[in-house]
Amino acid sequence: MGPFLGRLRAVLLAMAILAAPFIAWLYRAEAGLVVMAVALSAGSYLLRDALAATPRQVRLWLRMGIGVNLALAAACVALAIWQLLH
Repeated sequence: MGPFLGRLRAVLLAMAILAAPFIAWLYRAEAGLVVMAVALSAGSYLLRDALAATPRQVRLWLRMGIGVNLALAAACVALAIWQLLH
């Protein structure tokens, strides 16, 4: 059941990333930003799980990718809050 759950998480993550612009278009930009922040955070979580299985040479780049994802997620949340307040 383990590999199935990993694939299911990856599919849900991809769907959230693809759905974020449509949610923003249908509802409000804040909703799309929140969905994108959740998707980026989930992507970071999945990448963190992959750290143990990667060679040493790749771990630095993977950690940088996690950092970039988390920074973008924080920016999405900050922008969503800013838009809600204005």
